[in-house]
Amino acid sequence: MREEERTRIARELHDELGQLLTCIKLDFVATVRRLRELKTPGDVVDRLQSAVGQVDLGIAMVRRIATGLRPPGLDHRDLGGAIEYAARRMSAIAGIAMPVAARVNETVENEIATAAFRVFEEALTNAVRHSQASRISTTVGTTRRGRLILYVSDNGVGIPKRRLNVRSLGLLGMSERARTLGGTLRITSRANHGTRVLLTLPLDAAASGRDPGSGIRDPKVPDNVRRADPASRIPNPGQVRQV
Repeated sequence: MREEERTRIARELHDELGQLLTCIKLDFVATVRRLRELKTPGDVVDRLQSAVGQVDLGIAMVRRIATGLRPPGLDHRDLGGAIEYAARRMSAIAGIAMPVAARVNETVENEIATAAFRVFEEALTNAVRHSQASRISTTVGTTRRGRLILYVSDNGVGIPKRRLNVRSLGLLGMSERARTLGGTLRITSRANHGTRVLLTLPLDAAASGRDPGSGIRDPKVPDNVRRADPASRIPNPGQVRQV
């Protein structure tokens, strides 16, 4: 499904179905209030009150599905701004420093921006849940060669080597997002030295050829690969802008 279609469906779910369910809830609430004034038997009121609860569940489900189709933050901000805002919110909740360096100087297609934001969310959530880190840094930027770079690193305990594969910690979904759009995903981790997630995507998804090159590697990376690693050219988040 193309990103434009996802966005349209997400907005219709939120605006149309969400609004309809809210109106139904308000009608139920008003009816419950009136029945109580009329001293209607309690079992009748309780059943209507239960219906209100079911409508609340439906509203929450619609919001969850709509958010899954399209991150709401990208509707009001560019990719860099959406990542900064999400990091600021998560930092306030988790009590962990989360500096962000954003240098997105080129136009990023919706499909690419959504994929990058989803990978960022997953990487950040994994770090908060599992890394025991005191600092999670994120850098996002564009290059002159038409690539989008997302780099998330933490100073936590690292991912055990036996778990550093595409079937754990949500890594499969991250890898598939990169591969589908002709990008690469690289995750390295060392015990007590944290984890690093590097996502590279073409700014022009249509021209990328949907290159299947994507994978997750263990900490033993050849020196020649390290020297070519785009992460080595990514600025320190503290040198650009922090949240």
